[in-house]
Amino acid sequence: MERKLSIEGMRCSHCVANLKDVLTEDITGVEVLEVNLDGKYAIVNMEDSVDIEKVKELIEDLGFNLISVE
Repeated sequence: MERKLSIEGMRCSHCVANLKDVLTEDITGVEVLEVNLDGKYAIVNMEDSVDIEKVKELIEDLGFNLISVE
């Protein structure tokens, strides 16, 4: 299922790369389709079995805030 993650705290292309790496390498069932620094969001394809709380925890461990999931 495609989801839009609204994320605050990303400031540069290094932040974008770190987010992509963590979401794809640390969580099985997540494919990053796009990360938009200016729009402060990530579009991901996520299996229904993925625990959104784990996604939030990993994003927060990077120093970002997961604002919403659509």
